Amino acid sequence: MPSPSYPLSYEEAAAKAGVVSRMPLGVRPIRIKRIVGSAGKAGKIGPTFLPLQRGPAQGNYAAILRKMKGREELPPITVYQLGNRYFVIDGHTRVAAAKALGIEFIDADVTEALPRKEGEVNLTYYARREFERATCLEGVRLTAPWRYHLLHHHVEGYRLYLERSREREITLCAAAQIWRRTQYDPTLMEIRRRGLTSSTGGRTAGDIYTDILRAWTEEEAFAVSLREMLDRYDRKQQQSTLTRAKRRVTDLVDASLPKAIPSIARPRARKFADQDAQAEMEGLQQDSRDEAEAPGGPVSPEQRVDAEQEA
Repeated sequence: MPSPSYPLSYEEAAAKAGVVSRMPLGVRPIRIKRIVGSAGKAGKIGPTFLPLQRGPAQGNYAAILRKMKGREELPPITVYQLGNRYFVIDGHTRVAAAKALGIEFIDADVTEALPRKEGEVNLTYYARREFERATCLEGVRLTAPWRYHLLHHHVEGYRLYLERSREREITLCAAAQIWRRTQYDPTLMEIRRRGLTSSTGGRTAGDIYTDILRAWTEEEAFAVSLREMLDRYDRKQQQSTLTRAKRRVTDLVDASLPKAIPSIARPRARKFADQDAQAEMEGLQQDSRDEAEAPGGPVSPEQRVDAEQEA
């Protein structure tokens, strides 16, 4: 899929999403890769976030670049957050310098732009927002509302399991942290290692996790382990004989290596996280385009329910 041209216009994105209100979130570090556009200057700056025409900003850029190289503290930029993307209000030159230096995070004073609650992209955003507030987990990348709802229910079930096994009350946030560390992240790494794909049109490893989870809850009613369901899902992928043979070879090699030597089959966590972040953004951007091109515009929740009942 071709990358969208940057920087994007906040005004256009907000109009498309149907922003109805804004809420200040305060200063926090944000990922540079998710800064995709500008509020008010999209047509005046280039992909580097520097002005298209020469002016005072060029001199400011050189000074800011030196300060960032010297790790001097700079005031936070200000941005609008719309879904999982950020649009710069003030601080374009600081963003340009951070991009040039390969800096991963920058402090920002964030104002969240809240879209209307209709359309798949917006509903996914609100589902993610609700999931994060309930579980205190961030960075769980899914591309459909039902996936967040299913995962929320699953984490709640895990909390009850911990309470029974430990014979004491545990908050959902505490249980979610344990679940992510011991269940979710290891399973996602295994999904990536095996090269599995979603059976329901998902794009991220988390989407595949929810595919397996749904089959586990609907077909087996927890009669088998999640790992067994992962193996079954893997067998149904119908990967080529060559792919499976390569995996067997790498598994044998890994088994013979000393523990101090990194696995040749296991994906690197950071690379895997970057792949998921990119897949999530591409998926939501494609859904947004599909909704914009659909006859009559975005489909409301009521229309979606009616369509599902008719089907």
